[in-house]
Amino acid sequence: MSVYVDAAKLPFRGYVMCHMTADSLDELHSMAERIGMERRWFQTPPKASHPHYDIPKDKRGHAVSLGAVEVCSRAALHYAARLGLEWSELTDNQAMTPKFTRTISRTQKYAHISCTQSTESQS
Repeated sequence: MSVYVDAAKLPFRGYVMCHMTADSLDELHSMAERIGMERRWFQTPPKASHPHYDIPKDKRGHAVSLGAVEVCSRAALHYAARLGLEWSELTDNQAMTPKFTRTISRTQKYAHISCTQSTESQS
């Protein structure tokens, strides 16, 4: 089981943000707590397309130092969609299941691609 962070560089209120997701909701929330994220910052549909946390660059580094795996954005989307299946089951939001399943299928080939490999692999 793992936690994943992508290499996105999204500006937000003076911060540079990326995405953090995981193999399970428990792992995700545990890592978020360990790096100082508040649970209320957890994003889910309909606000977000998939369950995840947006985390600032300094917290990304902290997550990596605690064992988070750096992946490309497409791999992060793959893991977020898998997490979405768990989230939709727990919240009884089965309407999202087909979307998450399609995303998993489309992004399967990017799973386990690191940030450094992503440039070569996505071209």
